[in-house]
Amino acid sequence: MQPTIATERGLIPPAPSRPGACRLYLVSPPALEPDAFSGALARALDASDVACFLLALDGAGDDVWRRACERLVPLAHSRGAAFLLKDRAPLVADTGADGVHVEGPVRPARGRLPPDAILGAGCGLSRHAAMLAGEAGADYVAFGPWGRDAAELLGWWQAVMEPPCVAQAAPAREAAGAGADFVMLDRSVWTRPDTVAETIREAADAVANPPAR
Repeated sequence: MQPTIATERGLIPPAPSRPGACRLYLVSPPALEPDAFSGALARALDASDVACFLLALDGAGDDVWRRACERLVPLAHSRGAAFLLKDRAPLVADTGADGVHVEGPVRPARGRLPPDAILGAGCGLSRHAAMLAGEAGADYVAFGPWGRDAAELLGWWQAVMEPPCVAQAAPAREAAGAGADFVMLDRSVWTRPDTVAETIREAADAVANPPAR
């Protein structure tokens, strides 16, 4: 099955050049200045196929989130990447974001979203949380931090469930080899803005050439 998020909604299509391939998922730094960060984000999105960008600002007020969305949502969409907000479902409708990633119950968040919005669920290392998220209509589940337990959960999920699976903060080649549909790269990719494009290209090459399972 081609990796898509919200297949029935069609919001994140398969990779145009590599159908069926694992894809990259980027997460913002915990704090950013939108105009300054937009250059690094553009370089990252231009470097290779990126499915999704998650805005995850730690401890910021809604006005900060709105300013970031105003600058960054059009940039992501112009490169064909979906734009999600972490745990900010009420802001999705009026910021132009495509949906939300929650680290908690799925059902309450779904009630605060437009009907066509993406809802992803971070499930840690919990099989139970993943099952509840799937039953509540999550469009993807995410396991992490990466390690043997996360890899085993990912393999179990892929064997028995249909929604896509995201490997969080995972080594790209290792997670792709374990069967992840999407690899959520660690925030450290932004540490050196001048080399972010090279980092993304290396990650894209890694997911394109996973180890044999």
